[in-house]
Amino acid sequence: MSEIRSPKVRVIPAKVRTGRNEPNAGGVKKRVAAYARISTNDPSQAGSYELQVAHYTEFIQSNPNWELVKVYCDEGISGTSTKKRLGFQNLINDCVEGKIDYILTKSISRFARNTLDCLRYIRELKALGIGLYFEKENIDTLDTKSELFLTILSSMAQEESRSISENTRWGIKKRFQRGIAHIPTTYFLGYDTDENGNLVINEKEAAIIKRIYYDFLNGKGTVTIAKELMRDGILTARGNKTWTSDSVYKILTNEKFCGNALLQKTVTVDYLTHKRIRNDGREQQYFIRNHHPAIIPEEDWNAVQQEMKRRSNMFRNPDGKYKQAYSNKSCFSNILFCEECGHPIVRRRLTSERNGEKFLYTAWQCRTRIHPKKYNVNCKAKFVWESALEREFMALLQDLKERKEELIQEAHKVIKEYDLSSAEKARKMNLEAQIEQINERISELAEQSNSTVASVYEASINHLYYEQELLQSEHDELSNKQQESKHMERHLETLLTFLYELNESEFNEDIFRQVIQRGTINHNQKVTLEFKCGIKRMFIALRQK
Repeated sequence: MSEIRSPKVRVIPAKVRTGRNEPNAGGVKKRVAAYARISTNDPSQAGSYELQVAHYTEFIQSNPNWELVKVYCDEGISGTSTKKRLGFQNLINDCVEGKIDYILTKSISRFARNTLDCLRYIRELKALGIGLYFEKENIDTLDTKSELFLTILSSMAQEESRSISENTRWGIKKRFQRGIAHIPTTYFLGYDTDENGNLVINEKEAAIIKRIYYDFLNGKGTVTIAKELMRDGILTARGNKTWTSDSVYKILTNEKFCGNALLQKTVTVDYLTHKRIRNDGREQQYFIRNHHPAIIPEEDWNAVQQEMKRRSNMFRNPDGKYKQAYSNKSCFSNILFCEECGHPIVRRRLTSERNGEKFLYTAWQCRTRIHPKKYNVNCKAKFVWESALEREFMALLQDLKERKEELIQEAHKVIKEYDLSSAEKARKMNLEAQIEQINERISELAEQSNSTVASVYEASINHLYYEQELLQSEHDELSNKQQESKHMERHLETLLTFLYELNESEFNEDIFRQVIQRGTINHNQKVTLEFKCGIKRMFIALRQK
């Protein structure tokens, strides 16, 4: 039996024909669009942008089988996300609406640096029968072999984006280490930028900042300050008429208004989505003292921070069992507390009868006595008349004025207890010198290092940061203690000024707000007042018959 030979088989390669250059069925011209993008607003890239648009307009119009739909553009937009690329979004929307047959673009990285976004949109367009041609890579998405190449190349584009992001962050970090800060003033109330990029004070706007700080130090809350700014028609940094409590709070806590700069308050957690969050300690921050002219003296700025702490501490008792909101309706609000149970003293309106005639009067009483079931406290504290508090406080001021020398001696004794000892002051100066030396060493290393040999210097810089942190922690503890004594000294001067000008017995709310830190009332209507300068005084707030 003869052997059966296997037939010889010749493989004929498939011809890759996507029909990109051919017209649609029936000789109808193919509707072709192009997409162009540059990632920065740098003037040097403006030529590249215009060149891309001109190139695609001429290229599409030169093909007799094509009809130009539009050249879709995004200028100064990153390619890692499609959310802010309006030109890209319009392109996709027109594709969905059936207005486009083919899309031309320079490269995969121009289309999208995010691999997932790139492949998702390519597949969506492919499902609609729309092809996408990348000139640089010579890839047509309607080619069945393009998927693997697209996956590899778009991954490379994403990796390039990650590398660019890391290099950018490295460069920013090095500028911070050298004390170079970029602070935009477009929406920064109180400052402008001169031709050299330096911050300069805008006197008209600075007056608003000074007003906010002054009002806060004089007892007003952030809500009240915001309302009064709107009442007076003052605009925000963005030109809005609406002020919020939060916007006032941010101004009061912004260290830049006293001439300092804290850098890297926020960090980018995803280079693809560009999502930024508050830097809660996950990355280093950089503090530059005396970086630019101050609108608010540092002493006043520190006084505001102290006052914020005081108001915050009033919101809860030492055990954190109760809470109250800061109120500015009365000068006694948030100041008076019950000596018996520790809860706040609140204002109430009562009815009394005299000679058969009823009348209303204002009193202050422990809130647990008013609402015993709500707070589950059996407090026996009596209420005190508001008129008695006002009368006795003014009498107390008259007594302090007559005994001014005794007041000064007592206050200075308390202030001295809070102030640093000679040894502590010397230690503070020594710490400042050591911290300055470390800062200079960090700046030197930052000047020497570059992105290619960063690892050579990173260990040394991190060690210096650790040493600096230990020294700074000790310095801050001493500085805070000293700041408290300065705060009390400042309020002693305020009290003495008020006493010098005091010439009447009528109650003055402004004096009470500015000189009293805290007060307590016991069950016998004895009132103890703690002055901000450190002294204490007592009186009995009995109703005058």
